[in-house]
Amino acid sequence: MNRYRKRIVSALMSLLLTASPLMAYASEKAEPIVFEPVSEEELLRNDLAEIGENKLILIEDGQTDFTIVIPENASDPLREAAETLQNTLKQMSGAELPVVVENQLENAEHTIRLDEVFGTERPADEELADGYRLVIDNTYVSICGQTQVGTRNGVYAFIENQLGCLFLTPDDTYVPQHTTVCLVKADVADTPATLWRDVYAYETAQNHWAAKLRLNGIDVESDDTDKTIEQLQYEGWGTWCHDCYDYLSPDDYFDEHPEYFSEKKGERVYTYEGRDAYLCLSNPEVFEIVKNSLAEKIAENPDQLYWDFSGNDNYALAGCECAECKAADKAAGGTGMGTLLPFLNKLAKAFPDKYISTLAYLHTLKAPKNIKAEPNVVIKLCSMPGDQASSYLNGANKNASQFKEQVEEWSKITDKIVVWDYVVDFAHLLLPFPNFAVQAQNQKFYEDNNIIGVFHQASRENGGEFACLRAFVLSRLMWEGSSMDVAKCVSQYVTAYFGAAAPKILEYMNLCASELSAGDKTLGLYDGLFAHYKSYLSEENVRQYQDLIAEAKESVAGDAVLTGRVEEVELSVVYATVLLPEITEEERQTAVSRLKELCETHDISMVCEWESLDDFLANTLTATVASSQKALKRPYIIAVSAVAGVALLAAASVLIVKSVKKKKKKAG
Repeated sequence: MNRYRKRIVSALMSLLLTASPLMAYASEKAEPIVFEPVSEEELLRNDLAEIGENKLILIEDGQTDFTIVIPENASDPLREAAETLQNTLKQMSGAELPVVVENQLENAEHTIRLDEVFGTERPADEELADGYRLVIDNTYVSICGQTQVGTRNGVYAFIENQLGCLFLTPDDTYVPQHTTVCLVKADVADTPATLWRDVYAYETAQNHWAAKLRLNGIDVESDDTDKTIEQLQYEGWGTWCHDCYDYLSPDDYFDEHPEYFSEKKGERVYTYEGRDAYLCLSNPEVFEIVKNSLAEKIAENPDQLYWDFSGNDNYALAGCECAECKAADKAAGGTGMGTLLPFLNKLAKAFPDKYISTLAYLHTLKAPKNIKAEPNVVIKLCSMPGDQASSYLNGANKNASQFKEQVEEWSKITDKIVVWDYVVDFAHLLLPFPNFAVQAQNQKFYEDNNIIGVFHQASRENGGEFACLRAFVLSRLMWEGSSMDVAKCVSQYVTAYFGAAAPKILEYMNLCASELSAGDKTLGLYDGLFAHYKSYLSEENVRQYQDLIAEAKESVAGDAVLTGRVEEVELSVVYATVLLPEITEEERQTAVSRLKELCETHDISMVCEWESLDDFLANTLTATVASSQKALKRPYIIAVSAVAGVALLAAASVLIVKSVKKKKKKAG
């Protein structure tokens, strides 16, 4: 009998497990974060108006005799920074400080000196990079960097740190109001925690906002309105990524030299499954052509420091499959870096005064064995798969842990890594995406592992979820470092930007973050609402978000500016509502109408990286909701099947028992 019982119990357990709802992919909880409201008094920085012994009185009762002095050779970005300082002080106090070129100044008694004027020494410390030195003395303020870029950074830092302002968006700056402005005397050097810093987003490329955020990965000098966001990004790089055909083009070489290109299934190809293929890096002639091509590019743009050589973006093809390339990759541990990194090392030796970079991506993501990078080789490491709910520092789930291990392995090979991190939901740019909790720990992880640059890829489209806030926080982190209090930074920003609506906006953000943390889910760059339907995007939570946004709007009723800012957050909640699988069609259509209205008001045309709002509403929405509804029904169908199965097993067990008894009876 025991063996029959075991079989029955085993079968029942299998059915019950099958009947259970599909489990979420497990992970550790995200680090908790709480945004506390900031009082208006704290934001106002009333200490600025307090006269004291260790202070310089810059403006008193709206009057000043200070002059902003710039060098004769001041660049346009530095002049713009000086004008921003002038305008900020006027907006703050009513006092207008003239901006004067040094050789035209008659009275130099009280000055704000920008970039080595009146004998102020330029900082000699090479570690300053694009940092600066700030001196506040009895009669002057001096801001000076190793270069005018550093000085410009110092001016914008002075406006925020010393004057208490916040560069909230490309067009909005919070400026506290004080007719008297007093500065604590100081002599400090300030350097960025991360050498190369970029937040790839539509907003950072607008109105030179990137300069105010002290990013150096965006061309802040360009006034060319015809330039795309891609053309404005990647400052300092002559080439950026997926560019191997820029050096050796199939148009020029494939017909006569197919052996220069990747082999697949015994044939040489330059495209595969609709995408560009690769070069054959084991071919010595390929190296010579690429080297000569790079020399020409450098000659045309000698000021560019970084030059990239990377494979093309093709998920279906893992590099060249010729015997030589396959052998090199296998010897390196089964990674495409077995051919790519030695190729890069040779280029780096040929151009020792430049940094030669490449992408660790797809088949080249894994670090190679027994190969070290040359000192001037830079590895751009993509956070794949990555996670925005658990930090890379802790590696608390499979995705975060995998990227953590990749960085640690690469840091044994090179001391120059640029992390390419993905910080938004590319499939749903408007969906709530509460990833602020992990950012300080991620930054700490970067600081511990030879990360010289961070490329935070956000959305290239206008108006993503908390787009300006996210760019602001990430920019601050890359400059100030992991010791920065992210929760305080967010709270100050929200208070300054949303005014009386800030408490409800913070409450909404706290609820999103806590529900994500409680849900034990990864937060991926292509997650839909249904991936978090049992977590922070449940119908119950979305309805709470609706209530909080309604209260936020009510608190600023009559203020068109603040109402418009609250609507930016409402967009995300309405978008989530549209995707809810269990609401009535009437409610969905009401939400769709509101979504269209808000998108038109706020000039938003794209809801994901590859789909417009119109296409989404016409084609994708119905299928997405239907898929979610089907997934919701699946556990119940399985459960019904399980119940039927249990009944059959029970009946079978009775028959088995009866059969055993009959056999025993006959035997007796």
